Amino acid sequence: MLKIKNARDFAGGVTMICTGLLFIWFGRDLQVGNSFQMGPGYFPTMLSLLLMALGTLIIVQSVLVEVEDDGPEAWNWMAYFLVILAPIGFGLLLARLGLAATMFLLIVGVATASRYANWRHAILLGLFLSACSVLLFTKLLSLPVSAFGPWIPFIGDFF
Repeated sequence: MLKIKNARDFAGGVTMICTGLLFIWFGRDLQVGNSFQMGPGYFPTMLSLLLMALGTLIIVQSVLVEVEDDGPEAWNWMAYFLVILAPIGFGLLLARLGLAATMFLLIVGVATASRYANWRHAILLGLFLSACSVLLFTKLLSLPVSAFGPWIPFIGDFF
């Protein structure tokens, strides 16, 4: 008989598998296609399968690896608040600040809620992910999003 050694990871893995199954069920009417001719359901199905595979790995880890019990941790309400508000802030700021500045501000802002991140790492992560996002979405994928918006006119002229 297997014993669950880390109940939090086990619950997280089960949640990931259930979420993947739910999204596969929602997209059951979409045509999947194959790798060479992808249908509209191909990408969501592959992401759901990947999520379910990660959930399975987490469940296996929760059965094999024992967790150190340090007692209950205090809830980090600031982290919950900022993580929930970040997508809303992204939607509101993207057209005004542009992709690079919006990504940078939100990454640094959300990182302030972490107990483990310091401001130097948050700034470096924000700069790196902003540059990668601009390169990927504006240059490689040619999406109609500007790197810098009208609120930052002095930098937006260079891009």
